[in-house]
Amino acid sequence: MIFFYTRYEYVLGQKSFNSTLKNNEKSEVFDLYIITPAVKFLGLPIGGGLVKMSRLYRQNGELIHARYYSPEIKQEVKALKKTTKIPYLKLWMGYLIIIGIALIGSIIYGIKMNNDNSKYNDAIQKMTNSLKQIQVGQLYGVSFFTDENGNNLDGLPAGWIRVEKIEGDTLFVRRSVQTYTKSALFDMNDLESIKPKQDSDWTAKVEKMNYGLLKDQLQEENKKRYDILYIGNDHDNYSGVIMTIKGSE
Repeated sequence: MIFFYTRYEYVLGQKSFNSTLKNNEKSEVFDLYIITPAVKFLGLPIGGGLVKMSRLYRQNGELIHARYYSPEIKQEVKALKKTTKIPYLKLWMGYLIIIGIALIGSIIYGIKMNNDNSKYNDAIQKMTNSLKQIQVGQLYGVSFFTDENGNNLDGLPAGWIRVEKIEGDTLFVRRSVQTYTKSALFDMNDLESIKPKQDSDWTAKVEKMNYGLLKDQLQEENKKRYDILYIGNDHDNYSGVIMTIKGSE
């Protein structure tokens, strides 16, 4: 198991003095430390200062338990504790740093999300405006639900359609031969790599779509995608909506 935090003793004060242990008449030099237990997380101080404690050592480094303190040593401990102060800010500085990092991160994330939303909304508005003024030759990014023969498709492959003709409430379109399936999320940038460059990049079949349905959807507020319904003579082979327009060139 990996631990990202460590416990340590923060030294508040130190002194050396001569004294004797409890029930011991031999005088010797001791090193006395007043400490407070503290904690670090990933090297950052995140706690401590809840209590002052003593650590008494012989010159050879041996730690003396408090039960062996003589009255004189206890007095030394009490006196040294009074002269020490706990640096709470220093011991808890890690929390302030973490909070600061989190605050900066949330601000950066908020700005990024705002920019992404702005770009997304601009793209949606561009698509809507383009559909309201649809013309022959325009290209749109779509998600396909069936192929050009009405067969079901695995997943939601994305691709292109091109407007071939407009007659009343009928829209004639051809779809790109290539589709994009590497990502489950629709992104117009992904479609740039499969954008048709010549006529052979488009399917031979021209599909008839319900333009009236598309016009009705354009009247709806906050619409982000537009469903396309096939109305060709063989429409019984198709199951309702066969593609959804999600972007424009």
